[in-house]
Amino acid sequence: MSDISEDSEVSDIESDTDSDVDLAQEITESESSEDENVPNQRPWFRIYPPEIDEMQQNFAENVGLQDAPPRNSRPITYFFLFMTMDFLRQIVRETNRYAADYIASKDRIQRFSRLHDWFKVGVLTLRDLKAFLAVILNMGINKKPVITEYWNTKFASQSTKWFRDMFSRNRFQVILKFFHITNNAMIPNRDDPQYSPTGKFQCFVDLFNEKSKQYYTPNQSLSIDENFIGTRGRSIMIQYIPSKAAKFGVKLWVLAESITGYIVHLNVYKGKRYDPTPAGMLQEVT
Repeated sequence: MSDISEDSEVSDIESDTDSDVDLAQEITESESSEDENVPNQRPWFRIYPPEIDEMQQNFAENVGLQDAPPRNSRPITYFFLFMTMDFLRQIVRETNRYAADYIASKDRIQRFSRLHDWFKVGVLTLRDLKAFLAVILNMGINKKPVITEYWNTKFASQSTKWFRDMFSRNRFQVILKFFHITNNAMIPNRDDPQYSPTGKFQCFVDLFNEKSKQYYTPNQSLSIDENFIGTRGRSIMIQYIPSKAAKFGVKLWVLAESITGYIVHLNVYKGKRYDPTPAGMLQEVT
């Protein structure tokens, strides 16, 4: 009797297993038949045609570099696209003009004044100016706490011979003192309605904006953003923005290409007094 019951239990298990297999096969066959009835079934597919970008269709500018040097050109070649030789000669002329006016205004020059180095070496030349700009740019790479440390010869571990080969310390500092790009006589006084805090360097901003558009045509996707040049110099343009890493500085409004970040145009924010915000606006960008 027990043998019969065991055999029946085994047969029941086998029948259940067979029925499960048959059910699985039926489900698989039904799913495959359903798949055959739906042609090219995909998880996602577009129902409507893509929208036509009318702005993109009407945009016919030749985007990219314009009249640029060959691709394998040296970096200095691109530098001189913006810092043109005419502009460099203007800096030489205005620096020498300001130096002559400043020295003429002094009744007596002290014995150990750095101004004696100006007389000893002579006026600024175009070659001197290029070397001066090279030193300024390299100071941004090799940072030291104060300018005089670039001419430090006391400790060999802190010596930077290249700077000493370019200029003596006094010569560099006297060029820095007289450095000008605009004739002061052409700048209106502070009480003049035409006065602008950017008067001493506005010609450089205008040159940058001109050359920026000349050598590159941006895509139609542009954005207006603000940039911040950190400085603690004394100027009415200085802004205090606690959220910035450099909390004090000059704010720039920048029109840039969204894809590459290329700056197409920039304006210097002159402060609330000279760039007042119209009523109902957070900020006006001109």
